[in-house]
Amino acid sequence: MIFGLSDPILGIILATISAFAWAIQYLCIRVGTDDGRVLDAVLVTIVCNVVILVPLVVFFYPNWYAGLFTPVSIASFAAAGLAGTLLARLLMYKSIEAIGASRTSPIISANVFFATVLAVVFLDEALTALHFAGIVCIVGGVAVISWETASASEPDQSLRELGLSLLLPVTAAALVGIEPIFVSLGLAEGTPAIPGVTVMAIAGGIGFVGYLAWYQVLSQVSLRSGSTGWYVGAGVSSTVGLVAYFAALEVAPVVVVVPILQTTPLLVVVLSALFLPSQLERVTATVVTAASVVVIGAALVSLSG
Repeated sequence: MIFGLSDPILGIILATISAFAWAIQYLCIRVGTDDGRVLDAVLVTIVCNVVILVPLVVFFYPNWYAGLFTPVSIASFAAAGLAGTLLARLLMYKSIEAIGASRTSPIISANVFFATVLAVVFLDEALTALHFAGIVCIVGGVAVISWETASASEPDQSLRELGLSLLLPVTAAALVGIEPIFVSLGLAEGTPAIPGVTVMAIAGGIGFVGYLAWYQVLSQVSLRSGSTGWYVGAGVSSTVGLVAYFAALEVAPVVVVVPILQTTPLLVVVLSALFLPSQLERVTATVVTAASVVVIGAALVSLSG
């Protein structure tokens, strides 16, 4: 019990903080990429992750260098960092720039669909009726969002360009769905969550800087634009979301934490409607309804797993 709060209540508070933090990340990226570049956004947010997480690890795990990691856990968390922290984030931010935060967020929530399919195919897990109902909701909701995005697209946007725009969040969702598999391998080695997430952030940062250097665009990174503050906000909020998420799982059961986290798309829709100008983010009743269906489906799949 902390501050007189029972573990379930504390878990609810932490999960709520995490959901809001991730929603704020979407909005910060949406505003920042309106005038800024996605490459700058990815670099700044990863740097923020590392700068915040490393001191936490040193403070809470002063003997981090003595048996906290194993070669397998480092490799597993590094792979998770390349898949989730780097590739998924890059595609997600590009999607937010292309089709908006309120449309990207529900599609990203479909990551539980990909995680379930992978578990059924590679881990021989059974597909329950609850799984199936959740998958139907996810696929249906994402299909409606895709249709709505197509109908609201610019007249001069080709079908190919629209398809590529929708492929961004779908691919990002698949990568986010793969990430927990690597994370679970790392945790199974006995490495705690926060040090593991720190390895993820460092691996993602190294991979991204390597990518920029390989394509000789590292010198093009500019942090002088007015968008940098929004990217820092996204980096801080994403870090808070991660830490609060794992902390919530440590004090409360999954059945309490997961449904709250799955409300992130709805929070993104509501916050977009309240705080973002309509020319930047157009929130329609169709998007709200479809996002709600995806949230229900994601919660069903997560809880049945």
